[in-house]
Amino acid sequence: MRPLRSSLPGGLYEICTRATGNHLLLRPSTEVNGIILGVIGRAQTMYAIDLHAFVFLSSHYHLLLSAPNAQVLSDFLQFVNGNIARKLNVINDRDGSFWERRFRAIPVAKDRATQRWRLRYILAHGTKEALVGRVEDWPGASSLPFLRDGVPIRGVWQSRTELYYARRRKGYQAQPGDFETEYALRLTVLPSWRNRPLNEWRRLVRDVIAELNEEAAARIASGARALGVDVVLALDPMTRVQSRRGRAPSVLALERSVARQMRRALRASEALWRDAARAAMAMLAGAAEAVAPLPAMYWRALRVESAPWTLQAA
Repeated sequence: MRPLRSSLPGGLYEICTRATGNHLLLRPSTEVNGIILGVIGRAQTMYAIDLHAFVFLSSHYHLLLSAPNAQVLSDFLQFVNGNIARKLNVINDRDGSFWERRFRAIPVAKDRATQRWRLRYILAHGTKEALVGRVEDWPGASSLPFLRDGVPIRGVWQSRTELYYARRRKGYQAQPGDFETEYALRLTVLPSWRNRPLNEWRRLVRDVIAELNEEAAARIASGARALGVDVVLALDPMTRVQSRRGRAPSVLALERSVARQMRRALRASEALWRDAARAAMAMLAGAAEAVAPLPAMYWRALRVESAPWTLQAA
């Protein structure tokens, strides 16, 4: 049985999703980066998500974001993962499953030290795997240009549905840019840094990058070698890489007492979800009324047009 989705209302989450078979299906290129950023930009117009940081490696990606509830988080990531999968499968000339499993969302503590720790972890990708020698050298889609220098991050969304129907019309001649929309991604400062002036939190980001580059330089000086941008870009997307992965934590917090509190809150949330599942089964069995408020996803599954009570934030 797969675990219940971790959910803390209005929380900060670290997201990780990995390509099936650990293949390099997300290998950076101008086209791939543009598609990924376009999908995220489109999703931001549809769902109330605060995106704080992200990085796409060749085999997986990480996001640091805030969501008002689990339903919005799930809808946002279903849109992002579904559209990236469909569009990149076309580019990679393949069919079938693109992602290894459902996305993993881990709640992150609200304190400043923990949030800096997770931002640092995301920015380290590329150097910590010895793919490039400096954080700035990673050629994949990343929030780094905005976080460090305020450079806008843009992507292009193409509506394949509209393009499909246009091609069916007699006399249609495709032109570059048809059914394309450019989106500038909205990035939001970490919740714990919101009261800091813009130049101050950007300086904090640069400090983190400097630390990571010093660590990478020390590894190279001790004999380690970075793969290099040219090699990364030349790899076959169907290459399968090895990775050492342990069991993911249920929460991310530097202080043990905070982690314990978060785990208790998650257990309480899971109990509510189980009550909702029992309520849904009671409705399907023809009971007069359910025994507990249902999250929005259950109303969708039951195809009930109007709930007899206010939907509970999941």
